[in-house]
Amino acid sequence: MISGFTAVKERVSAAAARVGRSQEEVKIVGVSKEQPTEKVVAAVLEGLRDVGENRLQEAQRKIPEVKQQLENAGFDPAPIRWHMIGHLQSNKAARAARLFDVIQSVESVKVANILSRTAVDAGKSLEVFIEVNISNEAAKAGVNPEELIELVGQVKDLPGLHLNGLMAVGPLTQDRDLIRASFERLVELRSDVGELLDMPVDGWELSMGMSDDFELAIAAGSTMVRIGTAIFGPRPSCRIDNIS
Repeated sequence: MISGFTAVKERVSAAAARVGRSQEEVKIVGVSKEQPTEKVVAAVLEGLRDVGENRLQEAQRKIPEVKQQLENAGFDPAPIRWHMIGHLQSNKAARAARLFDVIQSVESVKVANILSRTAVDAGKSLEVFIEVNISNEAAKAGVNPEELIELVGQVKDLPGLHLNGLMAVGPLTQDRDLIRASFERLVELRSDVGELLDMPVDGWELSMGMSDDFELAIAAGSTMVRIGTAIFGPRPSCRIDNIS
C-alpha cells in the first residue's frame, strides 16, 4: 500500500503532465494541522520537504518535536522548510517570524513591518507571500484584489523579507468552473503586479490548491499546493466514532 505522500506526488505529476508541465514545477506543502508528529516525520522520511501549520501555538510545540524525532531517526531536519499558512494576527507576528521559514499569510503592512523588524533582529531572511482573497468572501482572510498592488508596493522592499509569491484559497463551492476561474485570477494578479510595479515576478510562487481542488490549481498554473487530508488522512478532531 502506497503512502499518502507518495499518492499525492503521483497525482501532482499526472495533473502537471496533463497541461504540459513537470512535477518539479509544483512544490507540495504538507499541512499538518492537528496531525500527530509521527505522521509528519513519516512523510518527511518519504520525501516531504515543506510542512505547513495553521496555528502558531501548535507549531511552537510540534516543530521542535518533529526535529527531535528526525534527528533520532538519523535524518538532518535542516532542509525542512516550515510554512505559516494560517491567519496571522499582529500580536503573534514576531513569534511567527522567529519560528517559520516562510509566512504565506501576509495581508497587511502592519504585520509585514513586524515580520521585517523581527527578521532583521534575528539575522534571517524571511520568505513571505501576500494572501489574496480572490473570491471576495467576507469570511476569508486575505487582501482584496483591488488593494494588492498597494500592499505589494509597501512590502516588497522591507528589510529582512523576501517577497516571493501570492497565496489564495479557492471559493467554497462545488462549481469547478468557478474554482478554476478563481485560480486563473491569481495568475493574472501576479502579472498585474509585475506590470504595474515594474518588477520581476515570473519566478514568484503561486500557492493555491488544497486536497479537494489542487489538480484544478495545477492546471491553472499553481506552483505550490497545500495538502493536508490527502497526505495525512482526516484530522483526529474530524473523525466520527461509530455508535452502535
